[in-house]
Amino acid sequence: MSDRAIPNQVLLDFSDRKLLSPVPKNLYESAKAYFSKRELDLLQTAYNVAFEAHKDQFRKEGSAYITHPVEVASILIELNLDIETVCAGLMHDVLEDSFIKKSYLEKLFGKDVVAIVDGVSNLNKLDFNSIEDRNANNLQKMALAMSKDIRVIIVKLCDRLHNMRTIEFLPREKQIRKSIETLELYGPIAIRIGMQNIRIELEDLAFKCIHPMRARMLESAVKQTVGGRKKIISKLRKQFKYHLKNNDITATVKGRQKSLSSIYAKIKNKKKPFSEILDVYAFRVIVNSVDDVYRALGIIHNIHKPIGNRFKDYIAIPKTNGYQALHTSLIALDGVPIEVQIQTMSMEIIAQNGIAAHWSYKTKDAINSDLIGAKKWIEGFSDLKKASVDSHEFVEAIKTDLVYDEVYVFTPAGKIVNLKSGSTPIDFAYELHTELGNKAVACKVNRKYAPLNIRLENGQSIEIIASDKQEVSPDWLNFVVTSKARSSIRLALRNQKISQSRKAGKLMLESELKRGGVSLDEYRGSRMSRILEMIGVKSLNELLTDLGSGKKTGALVAERFFAGLKLKKNKNPKLKAMVLSDHQIEGVSVIYAKCCMPIHGDPITAHSDTDRGIVIHHARCRQVAPHRSQNVSSRYFPAMWGSDSKELHYKGHVKIHAEDRPGILADIASVFTKSNLNIVNIQSRDIDAMIIEFIVEVEVLNTDSMNQLMVKLRSLRYVTSCSRIVNDTKTKNEKTNFYK
Repeated sequence: MSDRAIPNQVLLDFSDRKLLSPVPKNLYESAKAYFSKRELDLLQTAYNVAFEAHKDQFRKEGSAYITHPVEVASILIELNLDIETVCAGLMHDVLEDSFIKKSYLEKLFGKDVVAIVDGVSNLNKLDFNSIEDRNANNLQKMALAMSKDIRVIIVKLCDRLHNMRTIEFLPREKQIRKSIETLELYGPIAIRIGMQNIRIELEDLAFKCIHPMRARMLESAVKQTVGGRKKIISKLRKQFKYHLKNNDITATVKGRQKSLSSIYAKIKNKKKPFSEILDVYAFRVIVNSVDDVYRALGIIHNIHKPIGNRFKDYIAIPKTNGYQALHTSLIALDGVPIEVQIQTMSMEIIAQNGIAAHWSYKTKDAINSDLIGAKKWIEGFSDLKKASVDSHEFVEAIKTDLVYDEVYVFTPAGKIVNLKSGSTPIDFAYELHTELGNKAVACKVNRKYAPLNIRLENGQSIEIIASDKQEVSPDWLNFVVTSKARSSIRLALRNQKISQSRKAGKLMLESELKRGGVSLDEYRGSRMSRILEMIGVKSLNELLTDLGSGKKTGALVAERFFAGLKLKKNKNPKLKAMVLSDHQIEGVSVIYAKCCMPIHGDPITAHSDTDRGIVIHHARCRQVAPHRSQNVSSRYFPAMWGSDSKELHYKGHVKIHAEDRPGILADIASVFTKSNLNIVNIQSRDIDAMIIEFIVEVEVLNTDSMNQLMVKLRSLRYVTSCSRIVNDTKTKNEKTNFYK
């Protein structure tokens, strides 16, 4: 930023039109084609503000700095952008390079112009050398600026385009860095918002900068093939125009030239030889109406034979960036492969300029629906910000969605949903609504049940089955591909963890208070406020969350509560057991300790674990016995089984010793089958030459079904012993030793 202030005297003179310098001729001639007199006056004011702000400033090649914003404004005018955007383009460096204040600009041009200038100024400060590290926060700011006004990124793309056109004047190291940045960030953004013309030029300029020799070789090779191709292209163009005209269709037929960067990408990524890439002839047919588009397709298919499975209708199902056209591939002229795109004039404008085409139309309703996907993506940045825990996660989400192939599917009602290629039903659910994704339990693909991790294909009909009792699974992160799904899942998991921690903390605090003979309900109003202030938390929920997550100790917190009632803690209380039903204790989901594998009917103890939540142990488990007997920890409290609302299964381990003979495993497995019990896992080892040991993990309903199973196993002729493995002082933990 310059340390030179623009005198207030000069600033005030901008209101006097007689003192203003004229707009450069080329810029003025382009602008007057579609700007009104009032808008041209505003353009002149913007030019003079920029001229004064950049006076005595020069570019690397030696030209006056004002030439750069003038060129940026010219590119914006070529795109037919509105006057606010063009003025912002002229002044995009004003806030950064001078002491002109935003408040002054707002008086001259209004809030919209200032918002765009300010947004672009913030982007100018970004350095994307290390996006994943220190610059993640800056990229986040850029995305959020885009979400507030898409014109911010349009101006920035035009700014980057002119800088790339003059990049040869920068040091070589900076050239490479800027070019890579262009390919990795600005090119993909241009694709995402449909600005193909700018994208192609940006990528070609970056390619020529990074690989100058390869670019020259490709350029030379393309020129050498032009002569032989001209005759074929001319013949095909005349043929198309003749047949279309005979069918009363007015059409413009253009040959499409592949860009150098796209040719190089295909050579490099698809391992295709140069000759094979140039062998395909591409045409674009422009007609007056959508009806003519489909009629033209039929006529072209009658002229040349279409290639099967190479037809795509992007009119019925537009791309998310607004692109619409019919694509078809054909074999012509004795085996020459050709590609044809058919679209209307408005579709072509959108294909070239993307979301910038929004301002090309006086009646914008027709264009709005076509660009809804790009607008939705941009507007979704604010939701991503809320769902992301930090700027790095936010950046990851954006980069994930920048460039991808699409797949389209249908809702049961027939609505089309565009998704990233590789998406699953979970991605589909979150695309429709976050709550639907959070509650998804199953899905139907083409009316048949399918796994939630199945990859979706074009044209499938997807139905999501939801349940209010469903919780988001961390496993979903292993297969979802869209940023919205990933961010929403992470947010839900964080909320789940907070909720579980809060419930666990409440159990711990109530348990500890009961040891002193008081209840949490006795603490109300000012008394609770004073205690929370002493502890150093803002709310009871915050305190309970800290307790459940292990940030605070239950005994110490309880002492503060006892002090609030001036009570002495009872050292030998008898606590009431917590009731466990449907795998929950007072709404807190529980897990069952793997060390002792308790099942329904066992004496149990609950443990509030910092990482895992409420863990249920067998009461005789050696891990909890010291805490339970000494009654010293508020994280361990008695529990008892309640009644389950439905049939639930519990996992337990059975140790079987049997004579080592052929068919013994089949005999043992048959007992489980006849008992209608599921074997989760089975391991074996030789005890000696005659005896083999099996460790079986089995699902049972309760201790009764476990006991009945062991009775049946003991009755087998060759089974010598059968017992349940429990991690206590009476039963050695052979399971643990066995699995080591």
